Amino acid sequence: MLSDHLTAAHWPHTAAVACTRVEPVLFAALLCWAWWAARRQSAAVMAAALWAPIGVVAAVAVNEPIEQMPTVRWTAFHGLVVHSSDLPAPSDRVAMAAATAAGLFLAGRRFGFAACGGWLVMSLSLLVAGAKPDDIAGGTVVGVTVTLIGFVLLEGPLRHAVARLRRTRLRSFTGEGKTS
Repeated sequence: MLSDHLTAAHWPHTAAVACTRVEPVLFAALLCWAWWAARRQSAAVMAAALWAPIGVVAAVAVNEPIEQMPTVRWTAFHGLVVHSSDLPAPSDRVAMAAATAAGLFLAGRRFGFAACGGWLVMSLSLLVAGAKPDDIAGGTVVGVTVTLIGFVLLEGPLRHAVARLRRTRLRSFTGEGKTS
């Protein structure tokens, strides 16, 4: 496997582990940048920018119990069920990265593409560091699904809250915005 080969060469593995530790800070900076830029936009864009970090927290919170579930894997031959001690463990870091990308696509394409690049780097770094591809895929599905479903459910109330906050003293938090 690729990660076994790269682990033998110490520097790629060390660089990948360092990258997975630094990237959450970069995602937080990207979320702050999207919020700052949304202060000049419509209430709908500000609602999306405010939902993005909430969606990240929600995705990681949903991912935690999934990690603890026992796994049942179907083998390719004879349809036998194999009970494995290996937990499915969708990656929290990938769920966070995917949720950030999905949330920031709601706030604007340039933020979404930047976060997708970060998600790709995070996924590749975790592969090099030794994560399994199905753990990365599982984390991606959880992150994107929770963020998008949550936004669909809460977009209206968030947009109305932003519109109301823009008429109060807290307008410095939400910005003046466009009249939408």
